Amino acid sequence: MNPNQQDTIGILNGLVQINNDRIAGYHQASLETKDADLEQLFSSRLNESINFSETLSAYIKDMGGEPALGGTTAGIIHRTWLNFKAALQQHDRIALLESCEFGDKSAIEAYEKALNDESIKADDELKGVLLRQQADIESSLKIIQTLTPRTNSTQAEQDALKLRE
Repeated sequence: MNPNQQDTIGILNGLVQINNDRIAGYHQASLETKDADLEQLFSSRLNESINFSETLSAYIKDMGGEPALGGTTAGIIHRTWLNFKAALQQHDRIALLESCEFGDKSAIEAYEKALNDESIKADDELKGVLLRQQADIESSLKIIQTLTPRTNSTQAEQDALKLRE
């Protein structure tokens, strides 16, 4: 195995770990929610992440590598925080959505970093796979963001809400 393949395998394994974090995070979120719409969304994102992880693992095996099995340390810490926060907030919808938003933003950043690597840039097929996966995660993030109420409203919005009371 040449050094470029080793680098590529390392990068892909990082993305496998990120997707394993998404799998665990969306699984946990689907268990925590009481809302049918979120349960369906989280289940869909979980399946998406399984597909991504399996696809990346196949590339790793084709290169002679061994796919990562677990997630990242940061992902484990984030899920622990999610569990703690959910327990405190009694499965709060907003907290679950914000946690998933955080996870997807982290995944997008990991894909950005991978796509900037020279060994990935040199492989058009693999680069295309990563770009499609990143676009799907970005789409997921946008859906989650539309469902997450924003607390950073402008003063005019806050004043308008007061008028309705």
